[in-house]
Amino acid sequence: MTSTLIRGGVTLALAGLAAFMPSVAHAGSGASAGAGVGVQETQTFTGFAYENSPKEAKREAENMARRSALISGYLHEQCVLLYAESYRLAPGYYGGNAAIRCTR
Repeated sequence: MTSTLIRGGVTLALAGLAAFMPSVAHAGSGASAGAGVGVQETQTFTGFAYENSPKEAKREAENMARRSALISGYLHEQCVLLYAESYRLAPGYYGGNAAIRCTR
């Protein structure tokens, strides 16, 4: 029971850190800025789910993060999975967390 609480606390802390990561804008400096180098925006999205199996929990958490990215205007091809994890809450009941980072 204690290890489950610790694991849940660590998971929430990681999700909180990922949510507070600022959007980053990279621009070329000097002459390269005018030479067609575009500005890139990077954003991190997180998702969570509670399902009956670890695979379902991970998949649904990733889908939630990808839906958030889609709502924000990112395409599927612009996103990379950072992590997907699952943890047992009770017999036959699992929680899952996932984070993706998208760049355009």
